[in-house]
Amino acid sequence: MSLSIVQKLVAAFIGLTLIVLLATLGLARWSFQQGFLDYVNALEQTRLERIQTRLASDYIDAGGEWDFVTDAYLGNILRPRIQTGTTTSQLSTPGPRARQVQTDGPPPPRRPNRRQGPGVGPGPGGPGGPPPSEGDGPRRAPIAPPSESLSSFVPPTALFDANDEQIAGIAIDNTAPSIIRVPVVANGLKIGELRSDPRRQIEAPLETAFSRRQLTTSWIIGLVSLGLALVVSLVLARGLSAPVKRMISGVGKLSTGDYGHRMQEQRKDELGQLTRDIDQLASTLEEAQSARNRLLADVSHELRTPLTVLSGEIEALKDGLRSFDATQLESLDQEVQRLRYLVNDLYELSLSDAGGLRYELQPMELVGSIESAVNSVEARATDSGLTLSVSKSPQVELPVLGDARRLEQLFTNVLENCIAYTDAPGTIDIHLSASDTQAIVRFDDSAPGASPAECEKLFEPLYRKDSSRARRSGGAGLGLAICRNIAVAHSGTITAEPSSLGGVSVVLEIPLSKEKRL
Repeated sequence: MSLSIVQKLVAAFIGLTLIVLLATLGLARWSFQQGFLDYVNALEQTRLERIQTRLASDYIDAGGEWDFVTDAYLGNILRPRIQTGTTTSQLSTPGPRARQVQTDGPPPPRRPNRRQGPGVGPGPGGPGGPPPSEGDGPRRAPIAPPSESLSSFVPPTALFDANDEQIAGIAIDNTAPSIIRVPVVANGLKIGELRSDPRRQIEAPLETAFSRRQLTTSWIIGLVSLGLALVVSLVLARGLSAPVKRMISGVGKLSTGDYGHRMQEQRKDELGQLTRDIDQLASTLEEAQSARNRLLADVSHELRTPLTVLSGEIEALKDGLRSFDATQLESLDQEVQRLRYLVNDLYELSLSDAGGLRYELQPMELVGSIESAVNSVEARATDSGLTLSVSKSPQVELPVLGDARRLEQLFTNVLENCIAYTDAPGTIDIHLSASDTQAIVRFDDSAPGASPAECEKLFEPLYRKDSSRARRSGGAGLGLAICRNIAVAHSGTITAEPSSLGGVSVVLEIPLSKEKRL
């Protein structure tokens, strides 16, 4: 199934958003679980630190022995709060012997002193000690049996004495590096240690409910984000595809020959640059179409003129209006030659435009080709009342890699153009020079001249400025167009500009041979 650009963009945006959401929410979920467990275990550490204070106090009250500690007793004090009767035992740790305790029930029974901690004497009320006094505070209530077993309180916790023997609680792996250890200290001496196995997963009902709520919230956030991504992707996809659709429409009009259509986009991104390039292409095609139409019209005009003359001369001969003699034959021959020149020029121009002209590039001296071209047209220049001169910079050498026959054709065409479009008496000056990498040949002629805008059009086929430059006899206006193609074939350039002599200056630049460059 073929998808449109909008569909592909939407699918790409949604897919990217989905991947980012899954990765983000997954990492957030993992981070939450790890952080929550760390928080719970930190609370356990704090709780054990508070409980050890009560254990130390009860230990002293029991005469320095651990026999009063059972699983039921440990399970009760491990609860965050213990509800027994009308009073709640808080697990906070105020000053010694000043904590709030249960006041209902008889005092805890005394047991034989079988486990006496090291260096801890009997406290008040203990064996061998003084009886408790009123100032010692109220006695603790007996420990109520737990309603649940110790194993229901997570994480698993156990109490060990000073000899590292387990007294009560759930057996745990003492070798695990993550075990929470809180020493029980009485009168500055370590009498035991509380050890707890930290949580590795969420199991308690309240914690599980909280985790589920967080998971539900994450799913809601993911679905809302996905919906927003869908809306944003639709807007962006339509915004990005709109100029593409306009470009498709514009290119379609160009393909049908409507070269006057312009999109005129004001965007400054890559799509804007592309539309401007398409508009430039349309301008180029429009200019090419106009040039082709103009070329066909000019060629038709150039062909029609000698054909009309020939047809009139032949009709006059057939009707007996003119006698067939040498003068009439010379007139017919001139028109035939004119047709031949036009056809030859058109043929060479088409070959040069199509790259069909053959070039044999060899090392050569440009000065020799220029002198040969000057010798071939010097007589015609003199007959036309023009002075032809050649000058060059001192000790200038112009070695180039070129085709001598084609370059001589270029120089001859330029000189023929100068002779045809320079009023007598006039001057044609050829100056030779060189830069670091270029051989430069400048052709300057005297009036009439041309403006810079007209100079740019001199190398177009069949272009003439008939209002100021006399129409050349026997030519078709294709010589300079052929010269431009020859210059380009030699990796050079040929341009025209107003001349200081009052006419037009044609400048040819061709790369020098590499071994002769400065």
